[in-house]
Amino acid sequence: MERFEAVVAGAGPVGLSTALFLADRGVRVLVVDARDPFDRPPRAGTSMRTLELFRGIGLGSTLDRVGWEGPPPLRSIVKDSATGTVLHRSAPPPRYAERLDTCGPTDPRLVMTQYEVQRFTAEELRRRGGQVRFGTELTGFTADAEAVRVELADVGTGREHQVTGDYLIGADGARSRVRELLGVDLPDRRVDGRLNTAFFRADLRKLLPESATHACFIRNEQIYCTLFAKGAAGDRWSSHLMDYPGKPAGLARLSPERTLSLLRAAIGDDTVPIDLIECNAWEAAAGIASALRRGRVFLVGDAAHVQSSAGGLGMNTGIQDGHNLAWKLAAVLRGQAGEALLDSYEPERRAAAEASLALSRRLLRGYQAHQDPEQLYAQAAADYLRGMMFYRYDSRAVLTDDAEPPDVLDDRAAPGHRLPHRWLTDDGRRLSTLDLLGPQWTLITGDGGTGWLTAGTEELRVRRITAAMAGGDRAAFARMAGTGPDGALLVRPDGFVAWRSYGLPADPDRAVRSALRTLLGHRYRQG
Repeated sequence: MERFEAVVAGAGPVGLSTALFLADRGVRVLVVDARDPFDRPPRAGTSMRTLELFRGIGLGSTLDRVGWEGPPPLRSIVKDSATGTVLHRSAPPPRYAERLDTCGPTDPRLVMTQYEVQRFTAEELRRRGGQVRFGTELTGFTADAEAVRVELADVGTGREHQVTGDYLIGADGARSRVRELLGVDLPDRRVDGRLNTAFFRADLRKLLPESATHACFIRNEQIYCTLFAKGAAGDRWSSHLMDYPGKPAGLARLSPERTLSLLRAAIGDDTVPIDLIECNAWEAAAGIASALRRGRVFLVGDAAHVQSSAGGLGMNTGIQDGHNLAWKLAAVLRGQAGEALLDSYEPERRAAAEASLALSRRLLRGYQAHQDPEQLYAQAAADYLRGMMFYRYDSRAVLTDDAEPPDVLDDRAAPGHRLPHRWLTDDGRRLSTLDLLGPQWTLITGDGGTGWLTAGTEELRVRRITAAMAGGDRAAFARMAGTGPDGALLVRPDGFVAWRSYGLPADPDRAVRSALRTLLGHRYRQG
């Protein structure tokens, strides 16, 4: 029987990304999916935090190659048709727009769809030793204290076989078979709307140039919908058909003829050829699973939480689930952490999912109520930032302190929050504070923190933010960290601050070792 350290059910963007994060840490991983995920039209798009995570595993040049410039978050335009009059332009309040422009090392306009994400993650996963098997369906599993035995079937032949994994990860979508077999439900699932989404090809870039800089909404007597470009060429599109005369209250499929009629009304030019790929009917539901983990089995992405496409964070929240889980599983598998570290997965990712769902619900309700976009984005800007990357972790993998936690506009470090991004210069090379991090734990200090340098080990890297790196500003680190000049931040492999020391203790090595043992789920021992 084949043995893997992790088996991932589902080869969508979340499953493939999760497997890639695991493989990047040397974990032997298998991904299975009954379908070929590349035969589906592109739906979701990436956020800055998602691109930041891929950049962190050395894929910055890949992002530049496969991504393109699209609308930055929360900038929209309302027109009476693609070829018609602009009715309204909206953007977040200036201070939130500035925060979105500067909060990370990636370009806020850089975007790609789940199709590009799946392509390059599958390629990179195989290159880093992971395996992907399409046409292979998970039919069952049994788990005990030692392993998970996963039952698989070949979709074409029906042939059944088993593989064994140390852990199983359900990334198999909103109708997750893994979640069903675990007996986990979505107790708070609520349907906030029912709509249809059309995927089609048409040459609209010249007709709708605003689509390169704004999320485009169309509103006229025949249709209220979106028109979102799904590539730099402007020939692939999606449209959420939110309202039209005679729209039923329940879930209803649209015929191809009716779909094309509505799309023509949105475009405003009946001579434009439209190649309709599909039009699906779906429920905009939101909810979080009652459990994200049972023993050796974990849920990520839509298997763990569902939400509407409003806000564009659903896929991204799922990819961040996988990133959070990957470093923890790798640490346990390599004996660097105790099993107790895995207990932190659920409370941390539940908090992130709740922040993402709050944004999705606010925006969907605003769109349904035809709320003034300027007012809506003013209300949603903080929700977007919080849901994208400024959520807070509160678990045993974080040692909190008594300081007031920062809000989404307050760019200070704090335990439980992502390390703030700052541009630095090192030997003439521009780099982000996030570039100081690596696959291991990192202790970051400033010019006055030389006493921490002896704390470095194979599993802990010590980095200083010197005055020269910060343009001559000797207080740059202390101001960001909220510490004295000889303080330090202990940062986890996922970029979240886990512990803060306001100054240099009498025995810095012992203080760091003590913090790490607690954070990694070990009992503290003297020495």
